[in-house]
Amino acid sequence: MDASEILIKNVDKTQLPPLHQKRILAFVNNFLISSCSFLNEFAVKCETKFIELERKLQKVEAALIILEAKLASIPDEDVKGTEIPAIEKLENELESSRKEIPFEKEEQEKEQGHQGVKACEHELFKKYFKMMQVGVPTQAVKIKMQAEGLDPNILDNPNASITS
Repeated sequence: MDASEILIKNVDKTQLPPLHQKRILAFVNNFLISSCSFLNEFAVKCETKFIELERKLQKVEAALIILEAKLASIPDEDVKGTEIPAIEKLENELESSRKEIPFEKEEQEKEQGHQGVKACEHELFKKYFKMMQVGVPTQAVKIKMQAEGLDPNILDNPNASITS
C-alpha cells in the first residue's frame, strides 16, 4: 500500500460533521436582508436623481419661455407698436418665408435691384440679420439659411449690395 492510499482510506473513515441547518438559514436570511436593503437604497437614490433632473429641466423650460417672451417683445421694423406672442410671431415668419412674393413687390424689388440693396436691408435676409442682433449664434443662423435654400455667406458681408 502506498501512502496516498492510506490517506484516502483514513479520510473515508473520518466523516465531516453535518452542517447546522439553523446556521445556514441564518446566513441565507442575512444575505437576503442585506441584498434587499441595498436594492431599496439604490432605488431611492435613483428616484431622487430623477426628481432633481426633472426640476432642472423645468427651470430650463421656464428660462426658455422667458427668453421667447423677451424675443417676442422686440418690435420689428415692419410691425411697430403691436406685440405678437412668440409662437404666433414664429408662425408668421415661417409662413412669410414660404409664401411667394406678390407681383407688385417683385416689380419693386426689380427696380431696387438695379440700384442695389444692402444685404441687411433686403427682405429675404432681414430676419436673419435680426436673429444675429438678438444674439442667436451665427452658425445657427447660417444653418437655418441653408435649410431654407439661401446662401449663408451673405451674413459675412451685411453691407454688400444685392441686385436680385
